[in-house]
Amino acid sequence: MTDITKTTFLFTICIITFFSCQQVSTHTQAIETKKSSALQNIKNKPYTLNKSSVHHLISSINHKKYDIYVKLPPSYKKTEKAYPILVLTDAGYAFPLVASISRRLFFAKRLEEFIIVGISYAKGEHFGISRTRDYTPTYSPNETLGYSKAARSASGQADKFIEFIKKDLFTFLDKTYRVDLNKKVFAGHSLGGLLANYMVVSAPETFEYYLSGSPSLWYHNQSIFTIEEKYAQQHKNLSANLYMCIGDKEDNQGPYKMVSQMFEFHKKLLSRSYKNLRVEALSLPGEDHETMYPSFITKGILWAFKTE
Repeated sequence: MTDITKTTFLFTICIITFFSCQQVSTHTQAIETKKSSALQNIKNKPYTLNKSSVHHLISSINHKKYDIYVKLPPSYKKTEKAYPILVLTDAGYAFPLVASISRRLFFAKRLEEFIIVGISYAKGEHFGISRTRDYTPTYSPNETLGYSKAARSASGQADKFIEFIKKDLFTFLDKTYRVDLNKKVFAGHSLGGLLANYMVVSAPETFEYYLSGSPSLWYHNQSIFTIEEKYAQQHKNLSANLYMCIGDKEDNQGPYKMVSQMFEFHKKLLSRSYKNLRVEALSLPGEDHETMYPSFITKGILWAFKTE
Protein backbone atom coordinates (compact mmCIF):
# COMPACT_ATOMS: atom_id res chain seq x y z
CA MET A 1 0.00 0.00 0.00
CA THR A 2 1.44 3.35 -1.06
CA ASP A 3 1.72 6.31 1.27
CA ILE A 4 -1.11 8.07 -0.63
CA THR A 5 -3.33 5.01 -0.29
CA LYS A 6 -2.55 4.74 3.44
CA THR A 7 -3.35 8.42 3.94
CA THR A 8 -6.64 8.09 2.05
CA PHE A 9 -7.59 4.99 4.06
CA LEU A 10 -6.85 6.64 7.43
CA PHE A 11 -8.75 9.76 6.41
CA THR A 12 -11.77 7.65 5.45
CA ILE A 13 -11.66 5.82 8.80
CA CYS A 14 -11.53 9.14 10.64
CA ILE A 15 -14.54 10.49 8.71
CA ILE A 16 -16.59 7.34 9.39
CA THR A 17 -15.64 7.41 13.06
CA PHE A 18 -16.52 11.10 13.36
CA PHE A 19 -19.99 10.72 11.87
CA SER A 20 -20.63 7.54 13.89
CA CYS A 21 -19.80 9.40 17.09
CA GLN A 22 -22.02 12.27 16.02
CA GLN A 23 -24.92 9.86 15.44
CA VAL A 24 -24.36 8.21 18.84
CA SER A 25 -24.17 11.63 20.50
CA THR A 26 -27.33 12.82 18.77
CA HIS A 27 -29.15 9.61 19.75
CA THR A 28 -27.94 9.94 23.33
CA GLN A 29 -29.07 13.57 23.45
CA ALA A 30 -32.48 12.54 22.12
CA ILE A 31 -32.83 9.91 24.84
CA GLU A 32 -31.77 12.40 27.53
CA THR A 33 -34.22 14.97 26.14
CA LYS A 34 -37.04 12.41 26.33
CA LYS A 35 -36.05 11.50 29.88
CA SER A 36 -35.94 15.14 30.88
CA SER A 37 -39.33 15.75 29.28
CA ALA A 38 -40.81 12.71 31.03
CA LEU A 39 -39.39 13.84 34.38
CA GLN A 40 -40.75 17.33 33.81
CA ASN A 41 -44.20 15.90 33.13
CA ILE A 42 -43.99 13.85 36.33
CA LYS A 43 -42.91 16.90 38.34
CA ASN A 44 -45.79 18.96 36.99
CA LYS A 45 -48.45 16.30 37.57
CA PRO A 46 -50.63 17.27 40.56
CA TYR A 47 -51.00 14.86 43.46
CA THR A 48 -54.50 13.45 43.82
CA LEU A 49 -56.16 11.22 46.39
CA ASN A 50 -57.20 7.86 45.01
CA LYS A 51 -60.96 7.20 44.93
CA SER A 52 -61.71 10.87 45.62
CA SER A 53 -63.62 13.56 43.75
CA VAL A 54 -64.58 17.21 44.07
CA HIS A 55 -68.09 18.53 43.47
CA HIS A 56 -69.37 22.09 43.42
CA LEU A 57 -72.48 22.77 45.45
CA ILE A 58 -74.35 26.05 45.80
CA SER A 59 -76.27 26.51 49.02
CA SER A 60 -79.96 27.16 48.47
CA ILE A 61 -79.95 28.86 51.89
CA ASN A 62 -77.12 31.43 51.81
CA HIS A 63 -76.34 31.09 48.06
CA LYS A 64 -72.64 30.55 48.70
CA LYS A 65 -70.65 28.06 46.61
CA TYR A 66 -68.73 25.27 48.32
CA ASP A 67 -66.41 22.54 47.11
CA ILE A 68 -67.50 19.15 48.40
CA TYR A 69 -64.67 16.62 48.67
CA VAL A 70 -65.69 12.95 48.65
CA LYS A 71 -63.45 9.96 49.41
CA LEU A 72 -64.90 6.49 48.87
CA PRO A 73 -63.88 3.52 51.03
CA PRO A 74 -61.80 0.64 49.58
CA SER A 75 -64.70 -1.77 49.08
CA TYR A 76 -67.17 0.71 47.56
CA LYS A 77 -66.98 -0.56 43.97
CA LYS A 78 -67.02 -4.20 45.08
CA THR A 79 -70.33 -4.01 46.91
CA GLU A 80 -73.87 -2.73 46.54
CA LYS A 81 -74.30 -1.68 50.15
CA ALA A 82 -74.81 1.82 51.53
CA TYR A 83 -72.07 3.38 53.66
CA PRO A 84 -72.22 5.75 56.64
CA ILE A 85 -70.70 9.19 56.17
CA LEU A 86 -68.21 11.36 58.04
CA VAL A 87 -68.66 15.09 57.33
CA LEU A 88 -65.68 17.38 58.00
CA THR A 89 -65.32 21.12 58.38
CA ASP A 90 -62.08 22.91 57.39
CA ALA A 91 -61.78 20.37 54.58
CA GLY A 92 -58.62 21.76 52.97
CA TYR A 93 -56.67 20.57 56.02
CA ALA A 94 -58.90 17.86 57.46
CA PHE A 95 -59.90 15.91 54.34
CA PRO A 96 -56.48 14.58 53.18
CA LEU A 97 -55.42 13.92 56.77
CA VAL A 98 -58.54 11.95 57.64
CA ALA A 99 -58.32 10.08 54.34
CA SER A 100 -54.81 8.89 55.26
CA ILE A 101 -55.69 8.00 58.85
CA SER A 102 -58.85 6.10 57.91
CA ARG A 103 -57.04 4.17 55.15
CA ARG A 104 -54.61 2.72 57.69
CA LEU A 105 -57.43 1.87 60.12
CA PHE A 106 -59.51 0.30 57.34
CA PHE A 107 -56.52 -1.85 56.37
CA ALA A 108 -56.11 -2.95 59.99
CA LYS A 109 -59.87 -3.73 60.06
CA ARG A 110 -60.34 -1.53 63.10
CA LEU A 111 -63.18 0.50 61.56
CA GLU A 112 -66.32 -0.12 59.62
CA GLU A 113 -65.84 1.55 56.24
CA PHE A 114 -67.41 4.97 55.62
CA ILE A 115 -67.49 7.73 53.05
CA ILE A 116 -65.50 10.87 53.93
CA VAL A 117 -67.13 14.18 52.97
CA GLY A 118 -65.28 17.48 53.35
CA ILE A 119 -66.88 20.92 53.06
CA SER A 120 -64.60 23.71 51.87
CA TYR A 121 -64.82 27.34 52.87
CA ALA A 122 -67.13 29.37 50.66
CA LYS A 123 -65.52 29.99 47.29
CA GLY A 124 -64.00 33.42 46.76
CA GLU A 125 -64.05 34.33 50.46
CA HIS A 126 -61.34 34.70 53.08
CA PHE A 127 -61.41 31.62 55.28
CA GLY A 128 -61.90 33.77 58.38
CA ILE A 129 -65.14 35.21 57.03
CA SER A 130 -66.43 31.83 55.89
CA ARG A 131 -65.60 30.08 59.18
CA THR A 132 -66.99 32.85 61.36
CA ARG A 133 -70.24 33.11 59.43
CA ASP A 134 -70.88 29.37 59.06
CA TYR A 135 -69.57 27.94 62.32
CA THR A 136 -70.79 30.44 64.95
CA PRO A 137 -74.30 30.30 66.44
CA THR A 138 -74.69 33.89 67.61
CA TYR A 139 -73.97 37.35 66.24
CA SER A 140 -70.92 38.87 67.93
CA PRO A 141 -69.66 41.94 65.99
CA ASN A 142 -67.19 42.93 68.71
CA GLU A 143 -65.67 39.50 69.38
CA THR A 144 -62.18 39.97 70.87
CA LEU A 145 -60.61 37.06 68.99
CA GLY A 146 -62.46 37.65 65.72
CA TYR A 147 -60.51 37.36 62.47
CA SER A 148 -61.47 40.79 61.15
CA LYS A 149 -64.23 43.38 61.19
CA ALA A 150 -65.75 41.77 58.08
CA ALA A 151 -65.66 38.33 59.72
CA ARG A 152 -67.22 39.59 62.94
CA SER A 153 -69.93 41.37 60.97
CA ALA A 154 -70.82 38.10 59.23
CA SER A 155 -70.95 36.04 62.44
CA GLY A 156 -73.84 34.06 63.85
CA GLN A 157 -75.20 32.30 60.77
CA ALA A 158 -74.59 28.68 61.80
CA ASP A 159 -78.31 27.88 61.45
CA LYS A 160 -78.12 28.63 57.72
CA PHE A 161 -75.05 26.42 57.36
CA ILE A 162 -76.77 23.57 59.22
CA GLU A 163 -79.81 23.95 56.96
CA PHE A 164 -77.49 23.81 53.92
CA ILE A 165 -76.08 20.52 55.22
CA LYS A 166 -79.53 19.05 55.85
CA LYS A 167 -81.27 20.28 52.73
CA ASP A 168 -78.56 20.47 50.05
CA LEU A 169 -75.59 18.34 51.09
CA PHE A 170 -77.50 15.27 52.30
CA THR A 171 -79.78 15.39 49.26
CA PHE A 172 -76.81 15.61 46.90
CA LEU A 173 -74.99 12.74 48.61
CA ASP A 174 -78.11 10.56 48.62
CA LYS A 175 -78.61 11.07 44.88
CA THR A 176 -74.96 10.64 43.93
CA TYR A 177 -73.58 7.91 46.21
CA ARG A 178 -74.76 4.89 48.17
CA VAL A 179 -74.94 6.56 51.57
CA ASP A 180 -76.52 5.31 54.76
CA LEU A 181 -78.19 8.40 56.14
CA ASN A 182 -79.11 6.52 59.30
CA LYS A 183 -75.50 6.88 60.44
CA LYS A 184 -74.04 10.32 59.88
CA VAL A 185 -71.01 11.58 61.79
CA PHE A 186 -69.89 15.22 62.03
CA ALA A 187 -66.38 16.33 62.98
CA GLY A 188 -65.20 19.88 63.61
CA HIS A 189 -62.26 21.57 65.32
CA SER A 190 -62.07 24.91 67.16
CA LEU A 191 -64.97 26.97 65.76
CA GLY A 192 -65.94 23.75 63.97
CA GLY A 193 -66.02 22.10 67.40
CA LEU A 194 -68.27 24.88 68.64
CA LEU A 195 -70.55 24.14 65.68
CA ALA A 196 -70.67 20.46 66.68
CA ASN A 197 -71.69 21.35 70.23
CA TYR A 198 -74.24 23.84 68.96
CA MET A 199 -75.92 21.25 66.74
CA VAL A 200 -76.15 18.86 69.69
CA VAL A 201 -78.20 21.37 71.72
CA SER A 202 -80.16 22.96 68.88
CA ALA A 203 -80.63 20.40 66.09
CA PRO A 204 -79.39 17.05 67.46
CA GLU A 205 -81.24 15.10 64.75
CA THR A 206 -78.89 16.48 62.07
CA PHE A 207 -76.25 13.81 62.78
CA GLU A 208 -76.15 10.70 64.92
CA TYR A 209 -72.57 11.27 66.11
CA TYR A 210 -70.67 14.49 66.83
CA LEU A 211 -66.89 14.74 67.18
CA SER A 212 -65.90 18.06 68.76
CA GLY A 213 -62.20 18.94 68.87
CA SER A 214 -60.93 21.87 70.95
CA PRO A 215 -64.38 23.50 70.87
CA SER A 216 -64.30 27.30 71.07
CA LEU A 217 -66.88 27.47 73.84
CA TRP A 218 -65.50 30.88 74.86
CA TYR A 219 -67.15 32.45 71.80
CA HIS A 220 -69.50 35.38 72.50
CA ASN A 221 -69.20 35.24 76.27
CA GLN A 222 -69.81 31.48 76.25
CA SER A 223 -73.20 31.87 74.63
CA ILE A 224 -73.33 28.09 74.03
CA PHE A 225 -74.12 27.62 77.75
CA THR A 226 -77.15 29.88 77.46
CA ILE A 227 -78.28 28.00 74.35
CA GLU A 228 -77.99 24.67 76.20
CA GLU A 229 -79.92 26.13 79.15
CA LYS A 230 -82.82 27.05 76.87
CA TYR A 231 -82.79 23.61 75.30
CA ALA A 232 -82.91 21.96 78.74
CA GLN A 233 -85.92 24.03 79.73
CA GLN A 234 -87.91 22.54 76.85
CA HIS A 235 -86.49 19.03 76.44
CA LYS A 236 -85.86 15.98 78.59
CA ASN A 237 -84.56 13.94 75.67
CA LEU A 238 -81.39 14.58 73.70
CA SER A 239 -80.76 11.83 71.17
CA ALA A 240 -77.10 12.28 70.23
CA ASN A 241 -73.61 10.88 70.70
CA LEU A 242 -71.04 13.58 71.52
CA TYR A 243 -67.29 13.04 71.80
CA MET A 244 -65.26 16.05 72.96
CA CYS A 245 -61.48 16.17 72.95
CA ILE A 246 -58.94 18.89 73.74
CA GLY A 247 -55.20 19.31 74.33
CA ASP A 248 -54.26 19.74 77.98
CA LYS A 249 -52.11 22.76 77.12
CA GLU A 250 -55.02 24.75 75.70
CA ASP A 251 -55.83 26.42 79.00
CA ASN A 252 -52.51 28.25 78.59
CA GLN A 253 -53.10 29.43 75.02
CA GLY A 254 -54.83 32.79 74.79
CA PRO A 255 -57.06 34.50 77.32
CA TYR A 256 -59.65 31.71 77.66
CA LYS A 257 -59.56 28.50 79.69
CA MET A 258 -60.69 26.19 76.90
CA VAL A 259 -59.98 22.95 78.77
CA SER A 260 -61.91 24.09 81.82
CA GLN A 261 -64.81 25.32 79.68
CA MET A 262 -65.08 22.03 77.79
CA PHE A 263 -65.23 19.97 80.97
CA GLU A 264 -67.70 22.44 82.46
CA PHE A 265 -69.94 21.92 79.43
CA HIS A 266 -69.53 18.15 79.78
CA LYS A 267 -70.53 18.35 83.45
CA LYS A 268 -73.53 20.50 82.58
CA LEU A 269 -74.80 18.01 80.01
CA LEU A 270 -74.44 15.12 82.46
CA SER A 271 -76.30 17.06 85.15
CA ARG A 272 -79.39 17.25 82.94
CA SER A 273 -79.80 13.47 82.82
CA TYR A 274 -80.97 13.75 79.21
CA LYS A 275 -82.47 10.57 77.82
CA ASN A 276 -80.54 9.01 74.89
CA LEU A 277 -77.48 11.24 75.28
CA ARG A 278 -74.07 9.59 75.22
CA VAL A 279 -71.28 12.05 75.92
CA GLU A 280 -67.56 11.66 76.56
CA ALA A 281 -64.80 14.19 77.16
CA LEU A 282 -61.05 13.67 76.99
CA SER A 283 -57.95 15.80 77.52
CA LEU A 284 -54.83 14.82 75.54
CA PRO A 285 -51.52 15.15 77.43
CA GLY A 286 -48.87 17.33 75.78
CA GLU A 287 -51.15 18.60 73.00
CA ASP A 288 -52.10 22.19 72.21
CA HIS A 289 -54.60 23.83 69.87
CA GLU A 290 -52.41 23.41 66.78
CA THR A 291 -51.17 19.85 67.38
CA MET A 292 -54.11 17.92 68.75
CA TYR A 293 -56.27 17.43 65.63
CA PRO A 294 -54.62 14.22 64.32
CA SER A 295 -54.96 12.51 67.72
CA PHE A 296 -58.46 13.85 68.24
CA ILE A 297 -59.80 12.72 64.88
CA THR A 298 -58.19 9.29 65.17
CA LYS A 299 -59.73 8.70 68.58
CA GLY A 300 -63.01 10.22 67.46
CA ILE A 301 -63.54 8.05 64.40
CA LEU A 302 -62.58 4.96 66.42
CA TRP A 303 -65.22 6.00 68.94
CA ALA A 304 -67.88 6.42 66.24
CA PHE A 305 -66.93 3.70 63.75
CA LYS A 306 -64.96 1.08 65.68
CA THR A 307 -65.83 -2.49 64.77
CA GLU A 308 -66.83 -4.80 67.58
